[in-house]
Amino acid sequence: MLILWNSSIFTGVVLEKKQFALTISFTSVQNQEVWKLSSVYGPCSEPDRSLFIEWLKNLQIQDADNWLVVGDFNFYRSLEDRNRPGGNLQDTILFNDAIGQAGLIELPLKGRAFTWSNMQQDPLLEQLDWFFTSVNWTTQYPNTMVHPMSKPISDHIPCKIMIGTSIPKSTVFRFENFWPDHPGFLETVQASWSSPGQLRGNSASTLA
Repeated sequence: MLILWNSSIFTGVVLEKKQFALTISFTSVQNQEVWKLSSVYGPCSEPDRSLFIEWLKNLQIQDADNWLVVGDFNFYRSLEDRNRPGGNLQDTILFNDAIGQAGLIELPLKGRAFTWSNMQQDPLLEQLDWFFTSVNWTTQYPNTMVHPMSKPISDHIPCKIMIGTSIPKSTVFRFENFWPDHPGFLETVQASWSSPGQLRGNSASTLA
């Protein structure tokens, strides 16, 4: 893994080095704001694969942290994250459980369903590259999106993370496991469900 940054914009301090992740704390030269980046390359075999999942579960993300966790996780969140039937359902359960325990929010990837190809004539396509933020990041930079770029050589799609502050419109609704533990969750759901004007014929839209 290689992480580069412009030292006239940020100062960087390495917080943690693992065989599957590198975490750096960045401080803005302009306003002294601090954020963290974990760049990930998920192992494909045991025992490193299990160690990686345990590391992800136990990320110590505080309420006020602005944190990006990005890279090639070598996991997919759903069996639909590949263009062929099959896949490992147990892996998706492990991965989603780790994401929920860490309290991470998935960033939307615009314009592509898959980020990896086996480069064959009839290719297997999967989304193995993922982009997550802390909860606090979503309130400060709610329009953070991931844009795929051209793929000249690699079997992975290079991506650019664009950061903004206006609220995006997403077509994908994913329920995050840690939401029910958030203070006020039940009250918020009850208030929305009971409010006038909801689409009573479409419970899924009301819940979303």
